[in-house]
Amino acid sequence: MIAVSFHHGSDWTRLARLWILPIKWVGGFAAAWGGLYFRRWKKRRSEESAQSWPLIEARVSNGKVVPIPKTSRFLATLEYIYFLDEYHTGKYTHEFSKESDADEFVRNMRDKRVQVRYKQSNPDQSVLEQSIIEQHIQLAPRFG
Repeated sequence: MIAVSFHHGSDWTRLARLWILPIKWVGGFAAAWGGLYFRRWKKRRSEESAQSWPLIEARVSNGKVVPIPKTSRFLATLEYIYFLDEYHTGKYTHEFSKESDADEFVRNMRDKRVQVRYKQSNPDQSVLEQSIIEQHIQLAPRFG
């Protein structure tokens, strides 16, 4: 009798596992950076489309900083409130490479009065432009 060994199959699965890990890592990395660029594009586009909207005064009410998954960057989110027949809220986001810079940004902007643009046909839709933020923050090279 001749014994047949099927160890070649287990070698193949071991080799496949070695390839799957880098592919997953590269895919996750690409998805994370793709998300960053999409967020930037969307922000630019909403600022451009809001140029004809009226301005109203708002107050930055809150802010938080969270790490952006699978990157070394941090996302600072400001929440603001404005009144137009009733209270409305909006958000402004900005990316930072250092958590300390993002924290400082949020701390400096809290309770600031800012001008936001709102859509007359839908007052819940608003945009806080980066140029407005830049007027309130002493710009350092790390802000961009």
